[in-house]
Amino acid sequence: MKMRWVNWVLPCAFALACAGALAVMFAGGGARSSEAGRARQTALSVAWRVQMAAKPNLPCASADGWIVTDAAGGVTALSSEGRRVWQTGFSNQVFECAASVVGGLAVVASQQGRVTGLKVSTGEVVWTRETEGRFQHAPLTGVRGSETVIWLMSQEDGRLFCLRAGDGAVVWQSEATNRCDGEAVAWQGRIAYGNCDGAIYVFDAANGALRGSVAVGSDDQMAGGVLATAGGRLVAGTRQGNLVAVNAETLTREALVNVSPSEAFVKPVEAFGGLIAIGTQEGEVVFWRAGEKPSGRVAVGAAVSGLLFDEGRLYVLAGGGVSVYDAASRLTARLALGDEVRGPVVGRGGRLACVADQAVVCLKGGGR
Repeated sequence: MKMRWVNWVLPCAFALACAGALAVMFAGGGARSSEAGRARQTALSVAWRVQMAAKPNLPCASADGWIVTDAAGGVTALSSEGRRVWQTGFSNQVFECAASVVGGLAVVASQQGRVTGLKVSTGEVVWTRETEGRFQHAPLTGVRGSETVIWLMSQEDGRLFCLRAGDGAVVWQSEATNRCDGEAVAWQGRIAYGNCDGAIYVFDAANGALRGSVAVGSDDQMAGGVLATAGGRLVAGTRQGNLVAVNAETLTREALVNVSPSEAFVKPVEAFGGLIAIGTQEGEVVFWRAGEKPSGRVAVGAAVSGLLFDEGRLYVLAGGGVSVYDAASRLTARLALGDEVRGPVVGRGGRLACVADQAVVCLKGGGR
């Protein structure tokens, strides 16, 4: 009886604590309610902001700063202080996804299927590869045997491409499945994504062979990114507002939990000792650990567009601002950034960056 009481009380206590913290965070449209709240509000600030000529994608961390692609086919290197180091452009190309950095190369992939490797230090083109893909998510990088490779997923049909990082040569190409709007994940020699079939597909990263798929529900679809957890689960949101958890080894569905009355396409994150956090369009962050019900559900006042968990803190992007809270559910920072905000992402040395309207913004503070 004692264990049942503990198992019931602890999740409730956590949910109430989160609710209290996030209610303070977004109460009154972000208004400060106390002197302590005002002190916390100033804990997160903008280190620098660089306006871009065209709509930028999320910055990618490099050894000395950031690489930024944009919708006009441009690629810009920014230093850690926000200084433009170099810029280059590719005519008739549109970049809808961030770059990836591997082995001194910045790899960029366009909507038109062109993949290019550039020297991070100078922007010089090292190689170019034309493919039949359409890319809207940043290339994944890893090792195949002893060789560094790049994996890309084509949005239109779910085909995967594996390219050699050194020269861009195509190593393998997988079979098509269906349209894929969410980002794939690479881990432990496998690649997984969810698509419009309403299923999570798992491939062998070494040769592109399909290892299997798991249906998430009748007439459901997936368009958000997939999270691979430390415990071996694949977790993602669906069009019908469900959070699905799949066992990556047995390729079986472990849970299907309703978290939203509409879409749940924000990529989940693993936070606070194995809790799964996912944001909703209704302005909530929902927590889940195991079983068929959420562990907690808290209102944040605006549609959640992004989550990041880093160094023991959860960063919530909602309502044009970023807010931070810690494991004790205490608000540590809140900062308004703009009308259209994406990110944040983590760079070298723990730096944080995001996109606010048409600018790249580097953040400081927030308990870091």
